[in-house]
Amino acid sequence: MRRLLAAALFAAAAFATWLAWIAYEVLCEEGCAGRPWPLVAQLIVACCGLPLVAFAAVAIARGGVRHARRLIVAAAIVYLAWALLLIAA
Repeated sequence: MRRLLAAALFAAAAFATWLAWIAYEVLCEEGCAGRPWPLVAQLIVACCGLPLVAFAAVAIARGGVRHARRLIVAAAIVYLAWALLLIAA
């Protein structure tokens, strides 16, 4: 059950990173001179959240509850920042 939860958590983070990439590509219209900083920052933040979730998934799969909890809280903060930057973009 822990491995399934870890896999689902990692899949959700990978999906969020994919959505960030799509937003990065789509929200800047063709021919725009440069992408606005919130658009670039949201992609960077989403990519930074992926390793946190990967380490949390490994900790969950191995049964390190305390370590996983800290990583999940950190990842939640990162993805909250990502959501705010995506709204700003």
